[in-house]
Amino acid sequence: MEKTFILGNNQHLKSLSKHFVEIPILNTNEEEKIHNWLIEIFKNNEIEKIVIEIGNNAVLSLQIAYHIRLSLEYLKKKSLVPILFVSSLSLNTIMIEVGIYSQIFATKGVFFCEFDLESIMAEIGHLTGLKESEYSAKFLEIIQIKPDEKVGRHSIANIWGAYIMDKVSNANALPAEAAFKKKLYFKYLSAFHYFELYLCTEFKILGSIPIGRPIKINSKNKRILLIDDESDKGWDLVLKKVLDTTNHEEDFVVIKEKVKDYESFSQEAKKIIETGDFDLYLVDLRLNGLDEENNVFSDNFSGMKVLEKLKSLNKGNQVIIFTASNKVWNLKVLLDKGADGYYLKESPEYIFSQKTSEQNYENFKKNVEMCLERSFYLKSSWRIINYLKDSLESTTDSEASYKDFAEELNKLFDLSFTMYNKSTTKNDFAYSYISLFKCLELITDKYVSQDNSIWNIGNQIPLKKYDWVKESNIYRPSEAQPKDWKPSIFDKITGLCFQLWNYNNQDVEQLYYSIKRRNEFIHPTKPDEVKSQSKKVKSECEKIYEASGYKILLEQLQTIINNLETQSNFSKD
Repeated sequence: MEKTFILGNNQHLKSLSKHFVEIPILNTNEEEKIHNWLIEIFKNNEIEKIVIEIGNNAVLSLQIAYHIRLSLEYLKKKSLVPILFVSSLSLNTIMIEVGIYSQIFATKGVFFCEFDLESIMAEIGHLTGLKESEYSAKFLEIIQIKPDEKVGRHSIANIWGAYIMDKVSNANALPAEAAFKKKLYFKYLSAFHYFELYLCTEFKILGSIPIGRPIKINSKNKRILLIDDESDKGWDLVLKKVLDTTNHEEDFVVIKEKVKDYESFSQEAKKIIETGDFDLYLVDLRLNGLDEENNVFSDNFSGMKVLEKLKSLNKGNQVIIFTASNKVWNLKVLLDKGADGYYLKESPEYIFSQKTSEQNYENFKKNVEMCLERSFYLKSSWRIINYLKDSLESTTDSEASYKDFAEELNKLFDLSFTMYNKSTTKNDFAYSYISLFKCLELITDKYVSQDNSIWNIGNQIPLKKYDWVKESNIYRPSEAQPKDWKPSIFDKITGLCFQLWNYNNQDVEQLYYSIKRRNEFIHPTKPDEVKSQSKKVKSECEKIYEASGYKILLEQLQTIINNLETQSNFSKD
């Protein structure tokens, strides 16, 4: 009896063991207090057997037993000790009173004895606990713990999802003393995860879950905004730990507000969103708590409305949606609405395997790093396009032909950016570049035209032909237009640059490379002639397959259109 502990209130039980602990007066909903009291007993003692008296509060007595069995992370092997219930009531009476909690009587290692000291003494001598290999089949799969209906599925999924990310990322950001970890329902769920880690191979609960170095997400020099009405359920702590930002306080910002749509945010929150210039937005799909529990239509979720607002501010804004829904149609709607990715919050309704959880986090890590890379060029590109569209639409030129020209340019900007925004492969970037290049062709065709075999800029200035002089690294104009000359797009843009806008040789050379990229993609140099190309030309042409190529061309178009807007010394027709 040296290592047998008796938990109860009947003083007669003291004669059975020197280890008698009175059960405090507790309500069944005070789970944190039950946990703390019980763990303190086990922490300081070597316990091999437990006797629990079922007194006036039968549910509380059984909850104590459940806490023992489900506290794998805290009690380790002590969770397997045999448990003997004793009571002056019959087992049948108790089972009727405690309802679903009675399932524990059907599990191995749990025994019952009516209150009789001699019988209890004899029963204690024959108690045997659970074996490690029996934990799942003979306990975990027999019982069922229900969640608190007042909390809601959304909150439970948030707590569970943050817990799982914390484990698979090795962040160890959630404190062991977190209140949610002490609740029976959470312990019940985590026991399945613990079993997946250890029991299905060789069950070793002699130590805590191993903690390696956190699997961090590279986000240095980036700013990230988390928008989640329940960020305090663990997401703020875990994400702050795994996101390897330069300065956590300034670079990882959290908005915790319950809202039904964007306009419901406080003015302070709106200011953060609209002026914060974040590289990535992490947005929960349900931001309206229990009010969205029964919503099944993705379009109506509050997070979707926030997504739409973020994209309206800048189409290049990178947004990853957090959702507990793994339904294919919901995920498709997210992507169709412009989300740049999603993270599946693991829900307690569907216990993922350890491998699946790890892959889910790895996918999130890759998605975040890709979005941070894309944000660098997409946001600035959209700002330029938006600026150019506004400039073209607000021009004072009222001529119908110019309005048609401006409208066509705007459509090409939209089309090219849509392609650019969706680019993931080399060819994707090349096609978006070709689409943007149409703007350059449209501009040169608008401002350079032929009249009586003479090519003019507007109606007034004869177009000059410029040739590259390799020895002096300059462009030199010809004295007169060649006979039967059909100027290329480079000839046209060179004339505009030198004759109207005072471009220098280096700027025109960069335009040459931009045109060369397009030509090489559409009409590649023959294999036997490639060797004659300089390394510089080859390197520049390769940029059509990168995000940088589009950005270079867009910035050149910005300068050209700015020049057009201020040009007044020649007619546009």
